[in-house]
Amino acid sequence: MSRTFMVKRDDLTHSRLNDSAPLSAAADEVVLAIESFALTANNITYAVAGNMIGYWKFFPSADGWGQIPVWGIGKVVDSGHSDISPGTRFYGYFPMAEQLRVQPVDVNPRGFKDGAAHRAELPPVYNQYSAVNAENGFTPGFDDHAMVYRPLFTTSFVLDDYLADNKFFDTKSIILGSASSKTAFGLAFMLHQRSDIEVIGLTSDGNRKFVEKLGLYNTVLTYDAVESLPFEPSVYVDMAGNRQVLGRIHHHLQDNLKCSCGVGITHWDARDGEDPATLPGAKPEMFFAPSQIMKRNQELGAAQYQALLGAATQAFFARVDNWVQIERHPFEEVQAVYDLVRNGPPADRAYVIAA
Repeated sequence: MSRTFMVKRDDLTHSRLNDSAPLSAAADEVVLAIESFALTANNITYAVAGNMIGYWKFFPSADGWGQIPVWGIGKVVDSGHSDISPGTRFYGYFPMAEQLRVQPVDVNPRGFKDGAAHRAELPPVYNQYSAVNAENGFTPGFDDHAMVYRPLFTTSFVLDDYLADNKFFDTKSIILGSASSKTAFGLAFMLHQRSDIEVIGLTSDGNRKFVEKLGLYNTVLTYDAVESLPFEPSVYVDMAGNRQVLGRIHHHLQDNLKCSCGVGITHWDARDGEDPATLPGAKPEMFFAPSQIMKRNQELGAAQYQALLGAATQAFFARVDNWVQIERHPFEEVQAVYDLVRNGPPADRAYVIAA
């Protein structure tokens, strides 16, 4: 049997495991056995924004249930494609399951793209499967780091690049919501290297000590201290998606808020509040990393941009174990780990599910 983890699309507190027959590959298809995948708050964002951005469409399901996409590594166990051999390992976008069937196109030594019809109109960056090798930037012994941090830190890197590309919207103060989240402190890691930028982290009282110990933020404030933010030109990068906090920041900074950039929804259960479109200051907009990646690929060339990202990622990997411990859990515990992540896991832990 092959198991798949499902959630109710309109109620993320309901989940189940489905059993089905093992998959097989027809001509030009490949079946990957999913070896392991990371489960982070980023995946909860995928679920919350599933209808808005289309995350539910990658691995479609019926009857109101959905498969949350995750980043993982799979090994080819059945191949009907002449250019892809069994045993080859690929990193990419997977369902929370034990198997995935894909239709490889644009096959080359570095990987392939899933050419399945239902994915044709979805962002190309999510349809790419990369061979797990040194040429693609995968360091032996760091598979867990790649699954946990590579997608998150890529967003952090691209956010830093986006802000710099826009001259930080003529501000010197960058406020990061949900400062303990991995994407937030990845961005703080990048911003910390810029001596002329003040990085302010907003976090819960329970995560304050963790955020302070990171040493990446110039100032750390709890959410009840939003009104003490410096009244000066600022950018807010919203990893939390908490509309009440968002409203308070906008009302406090008014026209001093030059950019309000939505990235994550770690506070997925705190979506009540004012309509963001009616708030004072800069209009809140969702950040979509693939758009900035495509822009910079055109301007710099994909190879140069990937080299910059690769160097930054390795520097981040060299330090992140000082802050966060990665835990591995068997697939049998996927529901328990999902519930833990959905309800807010310890900031100093990350989770990998091994099939």
